Amino acid sequence: EISQNTLVIMVDVHRPSISLYPKILEEANKIAVIDHHRRGEEFVDSPVYSYVEPSASSASELVIELIRYNEKKIAISDRDATILLAGILVDTNHFRNKTGSRTFDASVFLKDAGADNLLADSFLKEEFEEHALKVKIMANAVTPFLGVVVCKAAEEDIIDRTMLAIVANEILQIKGINACFVVGRTEPKKVSVSARSDGTINVQYLMEKMSGGGHFAAAGTQLENKTIDETYKNVMDVLDYYLNESRIEGQ
Repeated sequence: EISQNTLVIMVDVHRPSISLYPKILEEANKIAVIDHHRRGEEFVDSPVYSYVEPSASSASELVIELIRYNEKKIAISDRDATILLAGILVDTNHFRNKTGSRTFDASVFLKDAGADNLLADSFLKEEFEEHALKVKIMANAVTPFLGVVVCKAAEEDIIDRTMLAIVANEILQIKGINACFVVGRTEPKKVSVSARSDGTINVQYLMEKMSGGGHFAAAGTQLENKTIDETYKNVMDVLDYYLNESRIEGQ
């Protein structure tokens, strides 16, 4: 389907290696990037358009701003508005983290466009099996440092990266917890780490020490040909060496 005039738009990611299908990026001549994660070393070669804004709460927020302030009037359906709202809900943990005036302005715009709160919330509800898996992972939680939780999934379980993020976000709601790191196998030969913080610890800095990245309050990494235990130990070593440096001054 790709031709000389094809425009490929990368949303919520700017690193080709962790995109859904890197081969498309290798073949496309025109690539646009819309992302709210802080720009890392790996980036698309010569994009025709780049909108990378780490201060935004979500990629949905950026897409909405492109729609709102475009010279041409762009109409979006109730369905699209609801999906964009769900993106804000999941990235802000239902407006608990990383929210600003732009976040609420975008949400008001989506409500006016017909977004359905209940439907958006239903997208994020988990199945019973997912709930059981989440409880299983959380049962392995340890607190190696005050206010920091690290937990890991079983080696034999293949877990969606979204589930790792859900576990991290839920643990972060526990009183006294400032940061959480969840380790799990997301592919047969790939182990991922999802890191979340309440803003007092820069988890992006810590994940960069493991070749990852993200936002200061939400970050992660993926490691190939590693076991769960090896990755878990790697997280512990990074915390041991760099946790104090990652703490946000004044917090």
